Amino acid sequence: MMPETVAFSYAANLDPLNGLYATGFLGIAVSLFGGVPATVAGAAGAVAMVMPPITSGTGSLSYLTYAERLQHLFVAVTIAGILELLFGILGLSKLFSMIPRTAHIGFLNGLALMMFISQKTTLEVCKNNTMRFGECEIAGELKWMSMSSPTTWVTVGLILMTMAIMHYFPKTPYIGHLIPPTLVAAVISVGFEFIINRPLLGYDVRTIGDTSPLNGGLPAFGIPKFGDVQDWGVVFSTAASIMAVGLFESLMTLQSVVDLKKEQLSQRATRKECIAQGIGNILCGFFSGMGGCSMIAQSNGNVLNGALYRLSSFVGGMCTFLVVFFASSVIEQVPVACLTGILLVIVIHTFYWPSLKLIFRVKIEDAIAIILVTVLAAAMNLAIAVIVGVVWQCLVNGWQSGCQLTFRTGMEVVPVVNAHADHDLRTHSEEAKIYYLQGQLLFSSVAFFRELFDVLHDPNVVILDMRDCVFVDFSAVAAFREAAERYRDAGKTLVACNLDSQSLTLLNHDFGWDSVAHIQIAMPDSGPLHQLHVPSPNETITPYHAAGL
Repeated sequence: MMPETVAFSYAANLDPLNGLYATGFLGIAVSLFGGVPATVAGAAGAVAMVMPPITSGTGSLSYLTYAERLQHLFVAVTIAGILELLFGILGLSKLFSMIPRTAHIGFLNGLALMMFISQKTTLEVCKNNTMRFGECEIAGELKWMSMSSPTTWVTVGLILMTMAIMHYFPKTPYIGHLIPPTLVAAVISVGFEFIINRPLLGYDVRTIGDTSPLNGGLPAFGIPKFGDVQDWGVVFSTAASIMAVGLFESLMTLQSVVDLKKEQLSQRATRKECIAQGIGNILCGFFSGMGGCSMIAQSNGNVLNGALYRLSSFVGGMCTFLVVFFASSVIEQVPVACLTGILLVIVIHTFYWPSLKLIFRVKIEDAIAIILVTVLAAAMNLAIAVIVGVVWQCLVNGWQSGCQLTFRTGMEVVPVVNAHADHDLRTHSEEAKIYYLQGQLLFSSVAFFRELFDVLHDPNVVILDMRDCVFVDFSAVAAFREAAERYRDAGKTLVACNLDSQSLTLLNHDFGWDSVAHIQIAMPDSGPLHQLHVPSPNETITPYHAAGL
């Protein structure tokens, strides 16, 4: 996890120590309080990708100093932790079950593209050779490396070598599954840089220490400076993004881990995970950590290597702090090109490659959802992209549900009972038109519902058979009332029968029926349809009276 944490820190425009502290605190918090044992948490790429609007020298807070932008980030991380705690306490994690598979795919693709774009700084150098790279990056004083420079090609070669190690070393017999490929890549890269490249070739490749030296030590406690925040809009939007993206990836991680363990993910486990994430991120905000979440690849690797309980995750978090305290000078020697190679392999494994074929095979609405979330994630924000994906899917489903409303009509001669002024009840036969509805009546099918009635040519008695139809929302009730008013104005009677309990409840909660006459609602216990009461021209009733409500 160490090389990846450093790489994600750079992707977020932060000092590696901010990422290492986050990995330590989150690793310990999730190991103690998380929902599923053996889950690994730390500074994650998905969370890192939503931080540049605050941390970048070209972001929304570019007018502030780097130290001031850091304080804004720590405030955002703390708020994100509080929101995650509330999600866990209130059991709101179930809302993430509404995220469709198309948004999952777009999330992964967008995350991969964002991480890929963030690695461009590896091939950039300072415009001012007297400054460290990290200082130049903060000041926005960077330029592309020259294509004719041998250092450029040594850097590219080191990236490719790291990618090859990451791909082929796990396939090595006997030891491939015992040693993390990231560790092997880091050791070989350091050896190449300081044994071959610098002594023999002289084309120095930038290292972590050249970028920004690591001053290892205990993280200092400090309450984030809420009173110094100058742009609460950016802080709250970043906090919400950290919370949403972090919980989304964490819950995906839990599902992946329980699948490997052949277990089932419970609602209690997701609530505990939200609380653990909240505790971890609040600690990060108070101890200069960048924040993060549970990570899928690292958690899967932990379980596949035999981890079943919480001790492995706890040891991982503690070891992160030990490395920072005692081996920060060693980490400084790792070439940044090695970190880029590691991240590019992660990008390759993160991108959902089958989606390139899938978008040509699925329905056009689903293809649009995948492309929309992918593009928005890469261009704007992962959290916004997922929210747009959910909204798009809701609109599509609402429209499709509305299009499923169908009807057929029939004519039937039915006996009806008329009430007269002398209170005598007289029965006679009358031809009635029956509308048989099938499907859901909701906001998206209201326009179709309005058009299906032929009020002008319908007989005096019209029956609306709702046996296979249900009112879903208030728009359905309003459309039904509008139809009743149209038949009232035409001096005709509308009878609705076979309504289910949900439809009757919605009708009960509506008001304004006192202006509607000549309409009845047949209750299941009101007798056969032909026993329905049809009012005389000078008698006014409401559906509540007719239904006995």
